[in-house]
Amino acid sequence: MPRTPAGILAHMRSVNASSPRLVWHGADGRIELSGRVFDNWVAKGANLLVDELDASDETAVAFDLPVHWKTLALAFACWQVGAVVVLDSDSDRDTDDRDTDDRDPDDCGGGGGAVDVIGGADIILSSRAVPGIEPPRLLVCVALGSLAMRWDGPLPQGAIDFAAEVRSHGDVFFGSAADSGDAPLVSVEGRLVTGAELLDSVTLPAAGGASAHPATVLLEPGSGPLRALAVAMAVWQDEGTLVIVDEGVPVTESMMAGERITCRLGPA
Repeated sequence: MPRTPAGILAHMRSVNASSPRLVWHGADGRIELSGRVFDNWVAKGANLLVDELDASDETAVAFDLPVHWKTLALAFACWQVGAVVVLDSDSDRDTDDRDTDDRDPDDCGGGGGAVDVIGGADIILSSRAVPGIEPPRLLVCVALGSLAMRWDGPLPQGAIDFAAEVRSHGDVFFGSAADSGDAPLVSVEGRLVTGAELLDSVTLPAAGGASAHPATVLLEPGSGPLRALAVAMAVWQDEGTLVIVDEGVPVTESMMAGERITCRLGPA
């Protein structure tokens, strides 16, 4: 089975491409992405990174984003162009700093995790429109509403509106990154983590029969971005479905039954 982001994406778009691979339960409802749709979002993000931000295999991209389906798509987009995802740590940000419906449009945040992850990064992806980003570093403001068509509020000078720009980019990415399990994918507080290390950090329960394979895995709310990326790779390389739930959204028995959850994984 594929053990690299490139291999996972190739498998997603060629084997059972219409099957659900990622399900998001957020404040704005449920979103389901098939393998083909997720691959399209990754390709659009990768094309945006290359065409508008000049990203390459030497680019460091800081993620000032919570666990979210867009975070996963953007991480795979970075890996598709060979860029390294830079994280502060595997702990969630304070929910008061996240992009919520009651956020003051004029509040550009700028504290906490954003400041911690920016050092040395070429591109910053943020749901908080971090102010004071000076060239040549680039800021991309990511609205977290699943159906958001643009950033809700004023953009800092020079920032790119992800929601407004990404849809104009192609559904296929024609570039290629190093397809090796030893390639660094993530930088966490200065430590480089390879794809093989991400996969090895997750143990999925053994399938209990044909009905339990492929697995549908619930990632418990409260898990950090690094954990989410590792679990996503592990689930998808095994042709499973990942279900992620936003903070504040209850995990109910009805949800568990409706999604046909076969196992639950919490923070590492």
